[in-house]
Amino acid sequence: MNSSSISRSALFCLLLLLLNACNRPEDTELSWKKITVPATDRLESVHFINDTEGHLVGGIAYVQGVHLVTYDGGQSWTQSDFSNTIYDFIPLDNDEVVQVGFSGLQRKINREEGWFTQGFPDLELDPPPFNAITKTPDNQLLVGGGIAFANGIIIKMDENFQPTSLDTFPAEISDLTHFGQSRAVAVGYGIVLHSEDSGSSWTRLPVYDDFFKSVHFPTDETGYMVGFSGSILKSEDGGLSWSFLREGNRLTVSDEPFRSVFFADESRGFIVGDGGLCWMTTDGGDNWKTITNLPDEDYYDIFIRNEKIYIAGDQGTLIQLEVP
Repeated sequence: MNSSSISRSALFCLLLLLLNACNRPEDTELSWKKITVPATDRLESVHFINDTEGHLVGGIAYVQGVHLVTYDGGQSWTQSDFSNTIYDFIPLDNDEVVQVGFSGLQRKINREEGWFTQGFPDLELDPPPFNAITKTPDNQLLVGGGIAFANGIIIKMDENFQPTSLDTFPAEISDLTHFGQSRAVAVGYGIVLHSEDSGSSWTRLPVYDDFFKSVHFPTDETGYMVGFSGSILKSEDGGLSWSFLREGNRLTVSDEPFRSVFFADESRGFIVGDGGLCWMTTDGGDNWKTITNLPDEDYYDIFIRNEKIYIAGDQGTLIQLEVP
């Protein structure tokens, strides 16, 4: 390679560095506190029902699973152990709680009862790991799962946990959400789906080029999703169409391992991911700030309830921030 070629290569690399630097959000710091939990496992999901009752699920794939619950705002926790990782959890209106993971779907009727696994004998299938669960206003459930480019699945169940529809896809479903009276969105490995009948049927949207990990709608019209290669997308029509606020997998955009997104309202939101990553916006995603003073852990989920932000991650990490 001659000197002119080397100079052009160096100039090109310098240009990329400058473009990436220009695309990075400005740094900021927020006050936070760590909530101590009796576990050192990876925490996959956090959900607080109110200021006092909160749930954490996680574990180690193929080794063990854990579900932690607090009834005093995180001062003390009760732990339930399982044979495999738990990925997501949701409360129902009748004090019942439901969780999903590598071992399928499990239910707990109330605080005093134990957990039991819900089977699907009528489906005659060996379901893949379930990654996400959500519910409709009338307590019907949507469960999504799969592994990478295989076994994508969404099952809809009625209030008696009987399957009413089953759809399969060529790629993993990593997250799904229901909002409004009948809309739902599911995202996954290069796949984005929309439903207008509460998940009884799905339409695949022309959105690709990332492993979409998380989707959240703070209102019936405005929603956000993120991908593991650094994409941020926004919808303003109830999930029918999406525009890139930040397009991952581009040469001039740095990779950012986003894993979860949650908005307090249509303007104020947060994204978390690997290596202590936490981004914040107060203008609907037009501009972002990087919160730089959090522990250097991988974060897998973020949840906001009553102006309190909960972040769950590796090594049993649970952090609480206040919404600015």
